[in-house]
Amino acid sequence: MRAPTIRKHLAAVVAVALLAGCGGGGGDQPKSTAPADNGVAALAPNEALQRATAAVQNAKSYHLVGDVNNDGQKMTLDFKVTGSDLGGRVSTDEGTVELLSVAGQQYIRPDEKFWTKNVGPQASDQMVKLMGDKWAKVSKKDDFSQLFDIANIDELLKPDGTLTKGEAKEFDGVKTIGLVDGDKSGTLYIATTGEPYPIRMEGDQDTAGQITFSEFGATFDDVKAPPEGQVVDFDELKSKK
Repeated sequence: MRAPTIRKHLAAVVAVALLAGCGGGGGDQPKSTAPADNGVAALAPNEALQRATAAVQNAKSYHLVGDVNNDGQKMTLDFKVTGSDLGGRVSTDEGTVELLSVAGQQYIRPDEKFWTKNVGPQASDQMVKLMGDKWAKVSKKDDFSQLFDIANIDELLKPDGTLTKGEAKEFDGVKTIGLVDGDKSGTLYIATTGEPYPIRMEGDQDTAGQITFSEFGATFDDVKAPPEGQVVDFDELKSKK
C-alpha cells in the first residue's frame, strides 16, 4: 500500500465506530448485536483487498487520520472525503496547508510557515498580505494540486508488492485481518465483521506511520465550496507577488 507523494509508509491507529450487524433471537431471548462474519478472512489476499476497496466505494464517504513518514519527515493527515470531494489538512514541521476540493475545483489555504518554505521569506510575506485567511483557487496543473493525491483511497490501498495474509487483530471491538505488502512497506487491516472496510494501515519498522479510516457513509457538512468572497485565484496571486 502507498500514498502517492509519500512513497513508503503507512500505518494507522485509532478507533473506528463499531460496524453494524444483525443477529436474531427467539421469544424473550435478547438479540445479538455482534456484527456477522463477512468472509474476507477466508479469501485470498487480492480478493480481500478488492472487497475492501469496493466497500469504501459503496460507502461513498470516509474520514482518514494519520501520521506518515515522508523521507524522514513526519507528516500528519486529517481528511474527510465524500465522493470526489474532500476537505482537510496536511501538517509537517515546515507548516500546515488546508485543502478543499469541491465539484472538481481545488482550493488551498497554507499558513505562513508553509509559504515561507515553498516560496521563500519575501514572497511569503506578500502571499500572506494578499491572501489573509482566504482560500486560493488552484489549477490541477499547478504543483500544489499534487497535495490532493494524498487522500486518494485507490492509491492508498494499492500494494507496492505481492500481498500475503497477515495476523488477525482487533481494534476497538472491530475484528480485522491483516494484508501484508510484499515489499514490507506496510500492513492493511480489513474488518472481518460487518462491511469489509479498511480499518487501519501500519508501516513496518523502516517505514513507520499509521492511517486510520472511520465514519464510512457519514455526511460531512463542512466539505463544501468556500463563499466567493473568501476565494482568490492563485494564478492572479502569483502575478502580484
